[in-house]
Amino acid sequence: MRRTSYKLTLPAVAAAAMLMFPGALPASASSTSAGSAAAAGAALTLTGGSCEGLARRFLCSVAFSGAVAPVSVRWFVDGSHVPAYDNRTFVGIGCQPTFRYDIRAVISDGTGASVEYRSNPVCRSGNP
Repeated sequence: MRRTSYKLTLPAVAAAAMLMFPGALPASASSTSAGSAAAAGAALTLTGGSCEGLARRFLCSVAFSGAVAPVSVRWFVDGSHVPAYDNRTFVGIGCQPTFRYDIRAVISDGTGASVEYRSNPVCRSGNP
């Protein structure tokens, strides 16, 4: 059986509490939580990504902000989905020296928004 865990941010918890129990928070807490919930509603944005070539391996990472839970990260190598890399922001991808690869990461959030990172590195040979 596979366990799935989710990280909830304080603004998301406060927003959920406000929706479920609108009278439970004092007025000052409601305005603070509403401001935080508005800040959390920022659009999903790709803030960084890289694929560094080592000998026979790429070390790839992606960074994003403004995502609304649940968030998924899906990795593709030469057009094929690689489920073993899913929901990771940092992966090590093996490769054949001198070949060019198409590496893509698609980040999606609970609102249906998605962003993509794409790279086309050439695999290096040699010792790591």
